[in-house]
Amino acid sequence: MQNTGQALPLSLFRAGETVTVRRVRGNEDMRRHLQEIGFVDGAEVKVVATSGSNVIVLVKGARFGLDAKVAQHIMAA
Repeated sequence: MQNTGQALPLSLFRAGETVTVRRVRGNEDMRRHLQEIGFVDGAEVKVVATSGSNVIVLVKGARFGLDAKVAQHIMAA
């Protein structure tokens, strides 16, 4: 996906892309949980792999598997 600078859900990026978190959406618990594991504004996220409805990412040195529904709450560019 060509990054135009517009924030898109993390679930739309492909393996190998490195993006920057712009904002985290969702209810307070969802936002807090994602922020606690490193998804904060300005954080760099590398998409390691996508498989079906899962996205594997590397953020702040830690690897996470996210369900695509959760990944849609993370807006990145």
